Order: sequence, then structure tokens, then C-alpha cells
Amino acid sequence: MEITTSSIRELAWSCEEFLDDQGRPRSISYPGSLALCILDALYSTGSHPTAVDNVTDRYIARHGESDGAKSLRYSIAEAGGPEVWAREVICNVKPANVQPGAMLRAEVVDRATRVMADHGIDTVEHLLAAVKEEPCIGPHANVVAKAWRALPSQRSGFSWRNLLMIAGSPHFDIDYRVKGYFNQIVGWYPIATDEYVLELIGAAADFLGVEEHEIRRIVWQISRRRLRPNPRREMCPWSYGLELEAGEDVDDESWESSFGFEGSAINSSDWSGMEYVDPRGSAAPF
Repeated sequence: MEITTSSIRELAWSCEEFLDDQGRPRSISYPGSLALCILDALYSTGSHPTAVDNVTDRYIARHGESDGAKSLRYSIAEAGGPEVWAREVICNVKPANVQPGAMLRAEVVDRATRVMADHGIDTVEHLLAAVKEEPCIGPHANVVAKAWRALPSQRSGFSWRNLLMIAGSPHFDIDYRVKGYFNQIVGWYPIATDEYVLELIGAAADFLGVEEHEIRRIVWQISRRRLRPNPRREMCPWSYGLELEAGEDVDDESWESSFGFEGSAINSSDWSGMEYVDPRGSAAPF
């Protein structure tokens, strides 16, 4: 499948929303705190982004932004256990799943810190060194990944992949949600191959002048609704940027016939009547 100027432009414009004025990414990451990585990874499943932000913000207000897994476990113990900690520290008593009688998600957090301790992991650096680039699933999966996925309600590996992405691991699974996001942007799901997705991400990263792994994280978090695009944002204004940068002459008629917007599934009329949503959310039940 050919990478077109139109597809690069559309993906770059979508991701550019999550770069600040200096081109630094505004995606979710906690390179200095494994505690915050664990909290975000476990609370983001099935939650509104603001609910997750509230959990991490309340923990930061109590303990700062540099705690490791061991300090997170101590925080839960000092509060009197997961239930008290959930009520008094993070103010979130969401269960691990929707089944009646399910344990609190805070209990899963406590058990996750024990998994880290069992494998000698306390910091983000320890986690990345332990995981390396080994598979997350299958018979050859990393031992830490297997232990994490054995936690209650974590068998899918969704929260594990969230954890790796937030921590800065090179792991990037191109699943149906990622391809669904590309379908929204360039309109080629399910034809797009993994190689096409990676090549397009690389091209968009080059155009934006950012590291490729940052675009992967933005794509992953948008596809998981951890980042919330502004539905009222204008359509991509970069009509000629890529061609002119390459030194080619482009006229209106040839651009419209060759590239246009036929590859994009987004139209400004699709967003009519919708309210603006802050990229990290604006309301939550927890």
C-alpha cells in the first residue's frame, strides 16, 4: 500500500493537536514514577480520562511525582489497606470489573506492586530493563507480563500494554483499535497492514520533527480514548506543505485531483452539534 501525501498530512495534523507550542508531546507518560504508571495503566481501562487524571493528581498531591512501585505499596499499607486507600487517598472505589462483588481496582493495584517486588522492579528503568523487547503475549511472553496478566481482570493484557506505553517501552501493538483510528484518519481499515501503519507513523513523525515513539504513543492513547481530540478543531490547513518542502510545483487543480480529501473519513460536518471536549477529558463519574 502506497504512502500518500494526503495520508501523511492527515495523520500529522491529528497528532499535532497533542504537541505543545515548542513541539513537545502532551501525551500521557510518567518516566520518573512507576507508581503513577501503574495507577494510570490500571485505572484507565473503562474509565473517562478525567477520572484517571483525578486518581493520579490526588496521588501526586499526597506523595509527589517520583514514587516507585515500593512507595505505592507502602502508601496503601499506611492507609490501612486497599479499601481505605481507595476512599481516602485517591477517592476512587471503582471495581476491577462489572461483575457483582468484584474486588476494588485498588486491590489490583496493591497486587500489581507485589508483582513488581517479586521481580525486583521498583522504577521505570527497572521495568524497561526487565521487559526489554520481549513479547507481551503467547508462549514466549516476558515473565513479568505473564505475572501481570495473571492479576484479577487483567488477562487481556490491555492494562499491561498501557503500562509499557506510559513507561516509554518500544512495544507498540497494532490491534483493531489502532487500525480503527487509522480508518478514521485515512480510511483504509482493514486493508492497512502493520507495515503500512508503522511506515505512515514514521513519515508523520519526520514531518512533525518529533521522535517516532512519541507519535506511536499519541496514536495508541487516542485509539484508547485516553487522549480526547477536540471535535471542533479545524480541518487540516496543510494543503501544499509537503510538496513545496520537497521542491515540487503544485497547483490547485492537480492537488485536488491527486490528493484532495478522499482518503479522510473526517468531514467538518461530522462534528456539528458536538461540544468541545478537553484532550484529557472534562467530566467523570469518579
